[in-house]
Amino acid sequence: MSTESNDLMDSMEKIHSYIETLAHESKKIYAKALKINTLIEYPDLDLWSEEFQLNERAYKWAKHNMVPRKCSLWQIHRTLLESAKRDKRISRGHIVRLLEEEALILDLPSNHPVSVWQILGRLPKFFLDEVL
Repeated sequence: MSTESNDLMDSMEKIHSYIETLAHESKKIYAKALKINTLIEYPDLDLWSEEFQLNERAYKWAKHNMVPRKCSLWQIHRTLLESAKRDKRISRGHIVRLLEEEALILDLPSNHPVSVWQILGRLPKFFLDEVL
């Protein structure tokens, strides 16, 4: 009985690992599709589609949200909104309640209503080492 249970656990771990790999790969493909879509629809907005290296303090957040360390402002923006929608932290008036980790990166109050526009203005903090 215990060998069957061990085999089952090994199989579940392999399945979990495979699903995690698929999720990461799909996020990479999604990021590339976003970049292509942005370039096609908004060729003048190169800043949105240009990839930058994330700041170290954003690594943990990026790993949790399956965002590569080199990504675009648009990808960070979309991931923040998707996360807020998924966790039901966004209201109809485009007001978001940031998680503590997101608030630390953006230097905004956590679990306090913040405008999406205010977040947009602070997106570069995901990439800057220090405030200019």
